[in-house]
Amino acid sequence: MALIRMGGPPITSLDDGSKIANTFKAIWDTVVDIVLRDHPWNFAIARSNMTLLAETPTWGFTYVFQLPTDCLRILGIGDSDNVDINPLLVYKIEGQKLYTDESAVYLKYVQRITSIGTFDARFASALASRLAMETAIYLTQKPEVKSQMQKEYFLELSGARGIDAQEDTPQEVVISGDWEDSRL
Repeated sequence: MALIRMGGPPITSLDDGSKIANTFKAIWDTVVDIVLRDHPWNFAIARSNMTLLAETPTWGFTYVFQLPTDCLRILGIGDSDNVDINPLLVYKIEGQKLYTDESAVYLKYVQRITSIGTFDARFASALASRLAMETAIYLTQKPEVKSQMQKEYFLELSGARGIDAQEDTPQEVVISGDWEDSRL
């Protein structure tokens, strides 16, 4: 799909040994992770009870937890099993560890997806645009193609985000502060 968007013929395999296949194969994992991190895609959301580590942080926090190995982006943590309602707790990510003062943590996150068959169609389309953007200059030698692919990627991402967001219950936004209170 990325090659077609750049005006070229598609390839059938990343393992065919061609310059094009080798280029896509070299960047595939990184670009998939980038696009997964760009939005909390419903198909890539996972939940986990965090694993408390035996080590004690040197300073700043009381507890340290091991992040799941497939964690690409944290969407929320909570001290109960419903991180969508509970306010976010204070935490810090360092390396593959989460530091906090909570003794039990539930995690909602974007996970690394490696099975192409589980990709959402709009995600796959955004991914194709990003792959085209990343390879355009190398494969076409035309900077204007990269510029066009960059615009296409952000349009694809915007459209996909809108559709993906419609698949959830709308979140209630509670605004409170001096300005709102002064109207009473």
